[in-house]
Amino acid sequence: MIDLGEYARLLGYPYGRELEGDVLVRARESIAWYERHGRPHVCIRDGVAAFTAGYEIEREVERRWAEDRVDEAYFLDRLGAVVVEQLARAHPHESPGTGTRPLEEQFDLVARLGPEAPLDILPSGMLRPVNSLVAVLTDDATSCSDCGYPCVYRRVG
Repeated sequence: MIDLGEYARLLGYPYGRELEGDVLVRARESIAWYERHGRPHVCIRDGVAAFTAGYEIEREVERRWAEDRVDEAYFLDRLGAVVVEQLARAHPHESPGTGTRPLEEQFDLVARLGPEAPLDILPSGMLRPVNSLVAVLTDDATSCSDCGYPCVYRRVG
């Protein structure tokens, strides 16, 4: 079940503002597409986790973008981010590039996951599919709302 409040946040809505009208219709269309075609995946190995919304959504975003259906592509892309957030939220974690973990650590974490990892890492450090996250599982991870980084996508509460 997709959290519409989280979806609104990742679409850039102010905290607490609900989706409505055409925006809500587009969001529901994206959710319906993902429920039929999406393949979220979680891989956990030796205290390292990978969370991804899957290659299917990335390919569909690229297809819609190429067809000049930019608004639809944007809604699907942001939905992929919501899926990853929701998958990861169930596991206390710290991710490279946030808090005290350097982004460069991402290479080691992907390697530790081995061939079972449902994602790839590019030489730049970017993950594919785009809506993916690797993390170290921990019992005392800092929550998004506790992080000191001035991020416009901060979860409140």
